[in-house]
Amino acid sequence: MAQKNINFIDLKSATAFLLDAKERITPSKIGIRNALSAARLTYDDIITHSFKLDKVYKSPQELTLAVEMKMYEDLALDLQKAYRIFYIQKPTEVEDILLIEAFAYDKEAILDKYAAAFKKIKHLDYLAHPALMFTGVYNYEEVPKANDAFIYISEEEAFLTFYREGHYISSKKLKSLQEMCRELDTKGIRITIDELREALRTKGVCKENYTLFEYNLYEYIHDTFDRIFSTIKNLALHNRNIYNFTQLDHVYLKLGDGIIPDLPLLAGSYLEGTQLFPLNLYKEQGDYDFLDLLTVHYLRNSSDAAAETVNLTFYRQKVPFYKTQTGRFAIAAAAGVLLAALYPAWQQYEIMQLEQENMQLQSRLDTLKQRSKRLERKYTSIKKEITRYTGMQKETERKFARLRTIADTLLSLKSADEQYTTMLLTINDLLRKYALTVDKVTQSGEKSLDLEIYSREERRDTIALFMKDLLAHGFSKVTSNEISRDDDTYKSVVTVKR
Repeated sequence: MAQKNINFIDLKSATAFLLDAKERITPSKIGIRNALSAARLTYDDIITHSFKLDKVYKSPQELTLAVEMKMYEDLALDLQKAYRIFYIQKPTEVEDILLIEAFAYDKEAILDKYAAAFKKIKHLDYLAHPALMFTGVYNYEEVPKANDAFIYISEEEAFLTFYREGHYISSKKLKSLQEMCRELDTKGIRITIDELREALRTKGVCKENYTLFEYNLYEYIHDTFDRIFSTIKNLALHNRNIYNFTQLDHVYLKLGDGIIPDLPLLAGSYLEGTQLFPLNLYKEQGDYDFLDLLTVHYLRNSSDAAAETVNLTFYRQKVPFYKTQTGRFAIAAAAGVLLAALYPAWQQYEIMQLEQENMQLQSRLDTLKQRSKRLERKYTSIKKEITRYTGMQKETERKFARLRTIADTLLSLKSADEQYTTMLLTINDLLRKYALTVDKVTQSGEKSLDLEIYSREERRDTIALFMKDLLAHGFSKVTSNEISRDDDTYKSVVTVKR
């Protein structure tokens, strides 16, 4: 899980140990901070029931209700007790069926049984079912994922559990060493738990290892494990039909540190092709209960979502008041009262803010209007300048056109003697003198030119003065037609003869 530190609480002894981020295990106290608090129930604390349901439920809530009703009906649970019920869905090849494994325990009975521990516990983040924790062993290379059975037998607890490709399928209660001793006592065989454990370790199910006086002990031990492997065989056949459990690959035994003598031979008589191995994990982490260590390593290596599906806790950390529904309502109500009290002042403040913004916007608008007027005046002035320069450009273009016409005419004239050239130069000088413009030049004979001229001067006599000056320069005859006015221009055709 996401927590780096896991503080495991042994409910039986009311003690705890801490698994830190570096995989070190040290004794600790119940209720330490900055660690996920976890514990486990024993297999006998939990009622386990498997059943089928039709796949007709539209929501998880409907399915949960159906599971709880099924548990109360099938197991005749006492309605007066506060049972906590959990379940998992198991894989199946049948499409329209849900395979359910449900678990129930009496909350008050658990609190009473482990009262010493719960007096110290403020909250419990995770409460484990031991048979579901064996998923954790597949994190180790020596335990490959396959179709497996796990046999766990300790002093006070014993069960058998099946896994398919690393996923839990089913489990069944077995006899603990303590229960075996009680049964042997009823048969007249008095033996302590330590003596029974030693007999299993050294003599096992090998008949030759027992004396004649120990034959009854051998027979009991042999019959006990014979029934265990017979049960495994029957459950394997059952699982084959339901879960497509084709072959049981391994059986792992956790009873001390090894395999008891001749047990593989007994197992082989029931389970052909199945290998039997001891489950010797976590030896280096001290003399802690195997299932306790299995639980903390499962939590360390599992995702939050996967672990939460099999979390049986009823003692979670209290949610802070502000996160509860009541807390949210109280905060919302207080906020409403505060807002109601502050609303008039807030409204006045908003009005003042809007008035200030309006004044600023009006000032900017006035500035923009003034700039707009200045730009408009400048635009009008530029437009007039453009019009004036456009007119001047057109006038210049007209002058150039006239000059080209005159030049073309002069070049086309036939006479090119010295007197004629002098005549042209004299006329050109006088035209410039009186600021006259020639629109057209026509040759009328070898000694005569017709000049169509105009003047922009306000004086009418400009053309007359031009004619008088021509006569003064020795031209034999200078005449003109009527001098006419066209708008602000005086025009006339002047004939010059040399």
